[in-house]
Amino acid sequence: MKVLYSWLKDLVDTNMSIEDTARILTKTGVEAGSIVKRQIPRGVVVARVLSKVKHPNADKLSLCSIDAGGEFPLQVVCGAPNVAEGMTVALATIGTTIGSLTIKKAAIRGVESSGMLCSEHELGISDDHSGILPLSSHYRPGTILAEYLPDEETFEVEITPNRGDCLSMLGLARELSAKLGAPLKGTTKRPSEGPEPVAKFISVEVKAPEACPRYTGRFIRGVTVGPSPEWLARRLTAAGLRPINNVVDVTNYAMLHFGHPMHAFDYQTIAGRKILVRRATAGQRFVTLDEVERTLTGDDLLVCDAEKPVALAGVMGGLKSGISSSTTDVFLECAYFDPVGIRKTSKRLGLSTDSSYRFERGVDYGGGLVDALDTAAQLIAELAGGDVAAGRIDAYPAPIAQHSIRLRPTQVNRVLGVQISREQIVKTLAALGIAQTGQESDSLVFAAPSHRHDLTIEADLIEEVGRMYGYDNIPSTTTATVWLDTQHNSADQRANAIRTALAGVGLNEIATNSMVSPRKHNALAPDRAAVALLNPLTPDMSQMRTSLLGNMLETVAYNLNRRNHGNRFFEIGRTYVAVDGSELPRERDVVAIGLEGAYWPAAWNTPALDNSLFVLKGVLTQLAASAGMGQPQFDVQSPREHAFDEECAVVKMGAGTCGTLGKVRTDTCKSFDIKTVVYYAELDITEFLQNEPSQPRYTSLPRFPAVERDFCFVMASSVPAEEVCSEIRRISPLVEETRPFDLYQGEKLGVGKKSIAYSVRLRSNERTLTDKEADAVSQSIVSTVSQKFGATLRT
Repeated sequence: MKVLYSWLKDLVDTNMSIEDTARILTKTGVEAGSIVKRQIPRGVVVARVLSKVKHPNADKLSLCSIDAGGEFPLQVVCGAPNVAEGMTVALATIGTTIGSLTIKKAAIRGVESSGMLCSEHELGISDDHSGILPLSSHYRPGTILAEYLPDEETFEVEITPNRGDCLSMLGLARELSAKLGAPLKGTTKRPSEGPEPVAKFISVEVKAPEACPRYTGRFIRGVTVGPSPEWLARRLTAAGLRPINNVVDVTNYAMLHFGHPMHAFDYQTIAGRKILVRRATAGQRFVTLDEVERTLTGDDLLVCDAEKPVALAGVMGGLKSGISSSTTDVFLECAYFDPVGIRKTSKRLGLSTDSSYRFERGVDYGGGLVDALDTAAQLIAELAGGDVAAGRIDAYPAPIAQHSIRLRPTQVNRVLGVQISREQIVKTLAALGIAQTGQESDSLVFAAPSHRHDLTIEADLIEEVGRMYGYDNIPSTTTATVWLDTQHNSADQRANAIRTALAGVGLNEIATNSMVSPRKHNALAPDRAAVALLNPLTPDMSQMRTSLLGNMLETVAYNLNRRNHGNRFFEIGRTYVAVDGSELPRERDVVAIGLEGAYWPAAWNTPALDNSLFVLKGVLTQLAASAGMGQPQFDVQSPREHAFDEECAVVKMGAGTCGTLGKVRTDTCKSFDIKTVVYYAELDITEFLQNEPSQPRYTSLPRFPAVERDFCFVMASSVPAEEVCSEIRRISPLVEETRPFDLYQGEKLGVGKKSIAYSVRLRSNERTLTDKEADAVSQSIVSTVSQKFGATLRT
């Protein structure tokens, strides 16, 4: 926002330079800079265009006869499209220096030119160089322009989104007043009211109180619309706004002064003499002041009369409701609209205005609103000659409660690191309009003023005290107390257990974005409904991921392109699947594991171990054992995933953990520019993270020796080896461990047959087993496997 320094000094009595003022505001947290000191050269005078004809040798140039107060008119060549006969303009006379340019008498396309007509940019008023600067017709030709437009100093301020109260001259004056301890000058005007009440002329009904908690208005009768006085036009111009007429200019002036946007309606265009604030209907069309027809939704808020919409609330007025030269009666609106609703409307329509910019950040819903309305109404009466009706419209269907905040002085001193007395805290906050409303044994109670929407918790008030105390006054220290005994919650502990387990088997953790492209989703998980983003950053980040596979493949491809082979990655993240009939998606925590190339490379004494489904199975088995997930069970009979080929399986563990693993299809890898084989697993660990971590149970080392027995069974190729192991473990409590250690398939066995050798360890915790006991268990194993799986013992 551009700040006019002379305007600021009208509100706070200070003799500081503009540089010192900008520096102080910056120290309070309001970044101020880009100081500009405008000084119109003495050689620039007021002039009037007597005539304008086309340049004889150029299509885009005009030949103007100029009255500059001299005995004879001057001839000036001008290329501005807006120059017109009778226009009052600024003329840089011969010898005047503007910037780096010195004006000289010159021949332009064969025609002599004696001076230059100036734009706002050339005079340092604004960046507008689209045409010459039109001046008031009351200016006398030949007068030095600086007499009408004295030197001005301005600076820019950058306001953070939470400080909407500083988007006004009054808000900045409050900051400066509190910091300097200088009194804030009163600038509020109360209108001289006529005898007739405002209710006689207009009524207001608010049908959407959640979107418009308060709507106020004044009625001014018998105005004469015309140019604004010089002081008002000059201030608006210096602030970056173009003067329009005395009524509209007053609303803009009040917005800059109080930070409260307003809208002036031509009373004759308000059908039924009634204002209705309501939601728009879905698909409703509305033409705004910029002559653009916009399609609205049910979330947008409209200001309507008895027949039609007249304004898009908080954003822009309607095309035919504004002030014109024929306006005689004015209804002046000043309301408080919900910031979230205005922000959504402005963002969706791509329509950002000075009004919406302020409403989005929150304006004053209390006394400041009334002050702005009354001051604007009185100024319109003074400048346009109207009469203000008695009273004001004040529809306040949803009163906003003042927010109370409890503040502990001990906490102020602890956080800021300095000793500030209780009395000084109260005085500092009072200077910012934050009044004390109560007191307790260890704390003070304050009420947040209606213009400070950013004050909600104790830390906010501590920040206010720190700002005013001065951050540069807080001494620096070389040491600090840091507590290291932070207790992790259960989910963090279990996630860290997974990280530790996977890092222990040689995997590296990655972290990727949850937003993905529709192309990636359709290629990898077309059967899962994705959540589309309303305002994506890019087209490639327009959906929430339903699987981590795409992110894993992108990371593998990135590493392969940089000649990094043998990739072993894992990621703990979240997936999002849209659910029909629900506003919220189904969110699940998952762990993804990706293996590419060799699990370990070849060495002089060790061959390389290529990744395979069994290597990935081993990683999952180790993960389950180390993280306490229970015994994994693998099922190769379940339907395969879309992204996997025939080599895949389903895995289930304890604590509700389940997922899939397999070899990623070759065409899927090629779509990510991966030419090697990738194995991938994805486990749903949502329930595992939500449960309390189980405590490990320890057993003493066995006191008695074990008996080892080997069995070689011939069975159908379709029988999973793990099912045989599970069945053997259930035969007797003496079975301590069962594992397959050899596989044979060949012509000797026949088609569809395989031979698997199992090693079975038997042990008792109470005694040494006898051969008779071991033989009995062995016979049961042979009998059970033969009957259950149709296997025969191979001798």
